[in-house]
Amino acid sequence: MSDRKFLDCDGDTWTEYESGMLRLTERVNGNFLFLGAESSVEDTARLHGPLTEIRPDVDVRALLADVLEDLAVSVGGYESYGDEMTQEIGYRMRQVFEDKARELRAESI
Repeated sequence: MSDRKFLDCDGDTWTEYESGMLRLTERVNGNFLFLGAESSVEDTARLHGPLTEIRPDVDVRALLADVLEDLAVSVGGYESYGDEMTQEIGYRMRQVFEDKARELRAESI
């Protein structure tokens, strides 16, 4: 049995139970729906990716991706302001942060 664990794009945890096969072991929202679902690493990455391996030695790219995702959520609030320029800036900043976080997660596998 393997100890490798991965986070998917939603923050759910997948655990490798045999080489190349993952099982959904924890849902970020605490929901039990689909808990225990099994899939290959490739299928999981395709359907729920990018996958970020949870490493005991701490992957800096994954930590930075988390920070960028938090920033994307923060600037997303500007999209609800009445001023069109502020809305556009908030939208573009959110896109930049989300795109870079996705890129960092893809590199960390």
